Amino acid sequence: MVKTDLKDRKILTALDMDARMPLTQLAKLVGLSRQVVEYRIKRMQKENLILGARAIFDSVVAGYNWYRVLFQLQNVTKEKKDAFITILKASPHMLWLGEVGGNWDLIMNFIVKDNFSFNAVFEQLIAQWGAYIKEYEVLIYINVHDHSRAYILPDTKERKEFFHEMRYNPLLKLDDLDRNIIKELSNNAWLTNVEVGQKLGVSNNTIRNRLEVMESNKFLLGYRLFIHPSALGYKSHMLFLGINRLDMQREKMLHAYLRTIPYITFVVTHIGRWRIGIEIETQNEEEFQQVFVDIRGRFSDIITDFESFPIFRDHVVNYFPEGNL
Repeated sequence: MVKTDLKDRKILTALDMDARMPLTQLAKLVGLSRQVVEYRIKRMQKENLILGARAIFDSVVAGYNWYRVLFQLQNVTKEKKDAFITILKASPHMLWLGEVGGNWDLIMNFIVKDNFSFNAVFEQLIAQWGAYIKEYEVLIYINVHDHSRAYILPDTKERKEFFHEMRYNPLLKLDDLDRNIIKELSNNAWLTNVEVGQKLGVSNNTIRNRLEVMESNKFLLGYRLFIHPSALGYKSHMLFLGINRLDMQREKMLHAYLRTIPYITFVVTHIGRWRIGIEIETQNEEEFQQVFVDIRGRFSDIITDFESFPIFRDHVVNYFPEGNL
C-alpha cells in the first residue's frame, strides 16, 4: 500500500472527476505550489497509485451501444487463459476487460453499433474459444452512474458523478477531426488543447470549440483520473442485484441511496438477469459485506437475487474504442 498524506488525498480527490484541471488551479485548491503539486503527481504515478487520465464519453449519444459479457471458463490452463486475454485485449470494440473471481473468470464490456454488430463479435469469440467457455451471461446497458471516490477524502461535502444517460442524438455528427481528438484524449486526457492541436495540425481554439460541442451534446462527460485502489489499501468488488418486481419509484430511491455510499464508484442499469450492477471499493471483505447487507436490508422488497465477486485487475479501459473511430 502506498503511503499518502492529506495533501496527496486532496490532489486525488480534486482530479478524480476533473483530471484535466490546470496545475495552477489545482495548486491553489490544495494549498501547495505548482511545482510541489506536479512533483506529488509524478511520485504517485511512479508508485502506480495514479494510472493516468481518460476522457469519459457516453458513446451511445453518437450511436454506439454497450454490452456486458461474463465468461466462466473450463478446461483452461493459465497459459491458455493468458492467450485468451491477449486476444480480448486486442478487440477494437473493448471498453473494459476485467479479470474477476467467484463464479466468473472474465468480464468484458463491448461498444458496438447495434445488436447485429455485437452478435458478430460474440459469435466469433464463441466459435474460437467455445471449448473453454463453460457458461456466459450477456447484459445490455441502459445507463451508468460514475461516482467520485468519496472515501479518498471522507470530509468532502459534494459528491460528483458522470451520468451516462445513453440516449442517441442524431444531431451529433463526428467528422475525422472529432474522431482524432477522441482518440488522443481516450488514451491520455492530460494532453492540453495546444498539444492535441499540434498533433492534429489545428489550433488550440479549434480543439476547444470541438470539445465544447461534444460537452454540450452530453457526449463528452468529463475527464476522470484512473487510480489503482489497492495502492490505497482498497479492494474492488462487483455486486449484481436482481430486481424482478419493477417499482420505478423504489428503484429511483435505491439509486439515490447508492449515491450516498462513499465506497460505490459505478452503478449500472442493465437489461438482463441482473438489473443493477454495482462496483464497490472497500478496505476488506468485512466492510464490503456490511455495505451489501445494508443495501439488501433497505431494499429487500425489490431485490430478489444477488451475486458478488472480486475484481482482480483491469486489462483494458477505453470509453471510445478505436474500432468505433
